[in-house]
Amino acid sequence: MNYDLVVSGVGGQGVLTIAGVIDHAIHAAGLHLKQSEVHGMAQRGGAVSAFVRISDQPVASDLIGDGMASMVLSVEPMEALRYTQLLRPDGWIVSDITPMVNVANYPPMDALYQVLFSAPRLVALDAARMAKKAGSIKVQNTVMLGAAAMHLPLSPELFENQLRRLFSRKGERIVNANINAFRMGDAASRFAAALLAAGVASEVVARVVSRIAFEPEAVPPSCVAAWCQRLLSPDAAPLAASLFAVDEALSPDAVPLL
Repeated sequence: MNYDLVVSGVGGQGVLTIAGVIDHAIHAAGLHLKQSEVHGMAQRGGAVSAFVRISDQPVASDLIGDGMASMVLSVEPMEALRYTQLLRPDGWIVSDITPMVNVANYPPMDALYQVLFSAPRLVALDAARMAKKAGSIKVQNTVMLGAAAMHLPLSPELFENQLRRLFSRKGERIVNANINAFRMGDAASRFAAALLAAGVASEVVARVVSRIAFEPEAVPPSCVAAWCQRLLSPDAAPLAASLFAVDEALSPDAVPLL
């Protein structure tokens, strides 16, 4: 088994914290890993990335070649696109849609979303909004870790154990915020995967999922089925666009009427 992961974002977003939690979960699972990092944290806004290579055999190199990554996990949408050339044809992009506008020539958001949302295997979340709901804006990165979890070769329990270990010294409130954030991200990712598996267009899934206020538990199957039916209708694309443009949080059971 070999699994190559790129984690990306900008300084201050907790990219290396995500990588550290994943590293400890890999070790707890008895697997092998190698990791390389690019630090851009001298001031907030510098690009930060980590390459994490996972295997059941010793790993020789910490570098990931073009077309080799199974996932690009990003806490910032433009940083997700920076690494798409590394992605396998069947790889996943898991990205926050919240921009960190850190350069003068940051692309227009409509153009950025158009490119990002065209990816065939994409989980796109408003992690900043979900983090606030979980209890702290600082757990935005943990939302994204939760969104990646189902696609990683590790159990969710391993990640939750590492989150408890890492944040226990900060008190119960911070631990609970991180666990809730992780579970919200996981619920969102599983919901997005179910929509894609049902044949809903990737762009529609991205726009709708990023507007749903997920709970720290799985969306009931009946709600998933209702959303699948609604988003396979002829007006799915304009519906998704309108929901995305309004920028209001939807309850998972608030399926728009036909």
